[in-house]
Amino acid sequence: MIVTRFAAGFSRSFPDLLGGRVAVALSGGSDSVALLRLLVATREAVAVEPVAVHVHHHLRGAAADEDLAFCRALAASLAVPFVERHLDPRPPRGTSPEAWWRRERYRLLEAARAEARCQAVATAHTRDDQAETVLFKLLRGSGPRGLAGVRRRVGTVVRPLLDFRREALRQWLTSLGQGWREDESNVTARRPRSVIRGEVLPFLQRVAPRVVEHLAALAETLAADEEVLGALLAQRGAWPEIGRPVPLAAVASLPPALQRRWCLELAARLPLAEPPSREQLGQVAQLLATGVPAAVDLGRRWVLRRRGGALSLHPPPTAPFQPVPASLPGEVALPGGFVARLASTPSPVPCHRGLLSRRCFGASLAWRSLAPGERLAVAGRPRGAVLLARAGVPAEWRRGWPVLEADGTMIWVPAVGPAAGWEGGPGEVVAEVEEPWQRHDRSSLATGSPLG
Repeated sequence: MIVTRFAAGFSRSFPDLLGGRVAVALSGGSDSVALLRLLVATREAVAVEPVAVHVHHHLRGAAADEDLAFCRALAASLAVPFVERHLDPRPPRGTSPEAWWRRERYRLLEAARAEARCQAVATAHTRDDQAETVLFKLLRGSGPRGLAGVRRRVGTVVRPLLDFRREALRQWLTSLGQGWREDESNVTARRPRSVIRGEVLPFLQRVAPRVVEHLAALAETLAADEEVLGALLAQRGAWPEIGRPVPLAAVASLPPALQRRWCLELAARLPLAEPPSREQLGQVAQLLATGVPAAVDLGRRWVLRRRGGALSLHPPPTAPFQPVPASLPGEVALPGGFVARLASTPSPVPCHRGLLSRRCFGASLAWRSLAPGERLAVAGRPRGAVLLARAGVPAEWRRGWPVLEADGTMIWVPAVGPAAGWEGGPGEVVAEVEEPWQRHDRSSLATGSPLG
């Protein structure tokens, strides 16, 4: 019965994936094992070729190594291609570990999907996961957008098991004689989601036996509503980007319901730890209506500001830093979140890029921040900060903006250009700098013209 239901549901929800390849996120737990085995069992019905992808988090010592070995053996026994990826367990300072691990896991899964030429990444979220998510969001004060829960499809990620209960999947696996791995931290850890899974939901089920189905149905209804409202917002909304304000009227004229979703959508585009709170949403509503407050911190010093008839987005400021040695070729992470590299060929990533002379090979190179009041080494040129402003570099980044120096002389300013006498051509030296936060439209990032 489960196999038949799965095949029918997969065909109905993901018709474009029939006959293709799908990367299955295989942790070794019962849900992901069931998903892989269901795709194998329905090969003839849905004609999907699964590829098992295991992400090793390096968080649970020998137990995690055993998870990897289990997943590798399972894939081999099912004649399924197996891919493993390894996650650096050390999140950046000031970052929520759980949120960072989740982002990294999906990043690695997406990379594996692309390399294996799969059409989608399938994760094993069940109806129980959906109910837990809705409760978790409700207890955190989320609105309809959060209560819509886990989406059946987001980008290249699909969730084919949202219509199935975890216990039913385990019973099916047991009938096959198929085992799975148990992650004890899912039960013993005192994280909020673990408490909801181990204590809150079981209690609610004793009061209302169908609470999981009711919560999942609520999420599905709200997700449908959000899809309609999201389409309306896409037609009428305008979002500010770094250095690119939008007219106030484009947002203030939206109905209150769409204004709230506009703010949540804006926040979703930023590297925030969590969505704006009800208090922050209220402040944004007041900013749009009256201009008081004139600015709202959306989190992590990302500020939405109203000035005149425009709304602007301001990133966290960067600070000046001491010189950092540069090698050729070489890549280095600079203070403030910049990434700088020197090479003979350009990279495929969006960045500020300059072509420099071969003279760089014989020089002592270093990255440093632009000094206050510093002028570029060309007669008649204004201060560097003025040129950065003209190039559209936000004020918050100018004090920590990196420049490249050779033998103590500044030779390249990203977004502005190389100094006179240091211009290069194809096949010489490529200098690149990535910004701390990737702008959504990077077509404006200047390669820069020579300074003289």
